[in-house]
Amino acid sequence: MTGNKMIDTVLTALLLAATLGALGSFVYTQKIYERPLPNNEAEEKKLIENVKKSTFVESFELGKLIINLKGRTSKLRFLEVECHFRPFKDSYVELLSNNKSYINDTVIDVAGSFTPTELNSVSGKILLEERLKTRLNSYFNKSVVKEVYFSRFVVQ
Repeated sequence: MTGNKMIDTVLTALLLAATLGALGSFVYTQKIYERPLPNNEAEEKKLIENVKKSTFVESFELGKLIINLKGRTSKLRFLEVECHFRPFKDSYVELLSNNKSYINDTVIDVAGSFTPTELNSVSGKILLEERLKTRLNSYFNKSVVKEVYFSRFVVQ
């Protein structure tokens, strides 16, 4: 190796020690050491804590509304809709339920300004959702409504 017998002996001894150490740790982890079995109660507690952290905010359900739509023909067109409002915080659900009449009026006013052809398109539904969120958040002077879901949306 280097030509110096003393250095070669030291290097060989270090290499042998490193090899034996790696082999020993491998044999210990694979053959001798046994992993403890998981504790069901501890795992259940961890799972419950993780679920509590990832729960969703409760939504506010407005209920069924039937709204007359403006149209170009003499034929009467209307929208039957059920809305769910998802607030930013759980505490805002009570604020929304206390202002249910204003929210009803807002949905009627905003949806009534659309034509049936606009509401039948995806972009019209997205625009309706955005206008509802904007109007309600400006009424409360803070960001209360995060998302609006339509569980029933029928244009006739």
